Amino acid sequence: MSLSPDIADHFNLNFSDDPYWAESSWFSWAIPERGINGFFYNHFRPNMNCLLGGPAMWDRSGQHVWEFPYFDWQLMRVMPEGRFGVDYDKYNWTAPWSMSLQVIEPLQRYRLGYDRNDFKLDLEFEAIAEPNEIGVQPGLERAFKLHFEQPGRIRGTVILEGERYDVDCFSIRDGSHGPRFLESTMSGGYTWSTADEHTGFHILAKDRHSTRDTDIVGGYILRDGRIAPVTGGIRRVVARDGARPDVIEIETVDTLGRTLHALGKAWVPAEFMLFPDRGQWWTQFKWDYDGFTGAVGEDQEYYGIQEFRKWHRAGPDAWNKR
Repeated sequence: MSLSPDIADHFNLNFSDDPYWAESSWFSWAIPERGINGFFYNHFRPNMNCLLGGPAMWDRSGQHVWEFPYFDWQLMRVMPEGRFGVDYDKYNWTAPWSMSLQVIEPLQRYRLGYDRNDFKLDLEFEAIAEPNEIGVQPGLERAFKLHFEQPGRIRGTVILEGERYDVDCFSIRDGSHGPRFLESTMSGGYTWSTADEHTGFHILAKDRHSTRDTDIVGGYILRDGRIAPVTGGIRRVVARDGARPDVIEIETVDTLGRTLHALGKAWVPAEFMLFPDRGQWWTQFKWDYDGFTGAVGEDQEYYGIQEFRKWHRAGPDAWNKR
């Protein structure tokens, strides 16, 4: 059953008193031909009166946030003035640090804004297919109750220190709500590509006992303009550059019986600790599949923070086996 705007485009006001209850939204943007990747991400915690969020822009000059052309992740800020879900909504708000998000057309078009520290972002996301919902999986109960992804195209401009960057690339967005305590969630991978208006994929995979293979538990295949959920498969790390995934293979099948084999190479890597309880590699990849070569996409390999610390310290013998 398709998600309705009433569910996907608005805060869920029937939330529990769990302090970690969250409403999140993310949009990917990139300029692949210039080796630039970016995100626009926000995360509300209404029971804490707390909003996390910000934009990022990184390139191949460095993988840590202090090396990025721009980074402004606000970790613990009060939410916008007014009543949560009444005076502002999931896609209708402006943060005190200028970040803003507006729905132009429900489930179809969204406007992203930011203007601070000599960095101005003005982008519009337009969907190319309906959103795909992922159900709660064992080990992810503390990550979300609702989670969906939607492929699209993102256009607009970014201006950094007077230099203009034109953005026009295929993209993806996600949305979720539910309790989110990431330290207790399993390690895994989040991988996607959108090649054109009719072709793309997304997968969410859980770690399989620290092997090269992670089990796909959700996602979709978009082919010939038709999107369908996947039923399983493997995300496989073929090669690493140190601790970081460098070559990844995807094998999956959807509810229509369509199979997908995709091979991706890391292009613009980054390493994040956006949350105190989670660490991850977040890398722009070039993907080959369905007749496309070098299609834009990403891979995120994520860990609870203690696992991430241990993984960095594990060394080449461990890295070569996973």
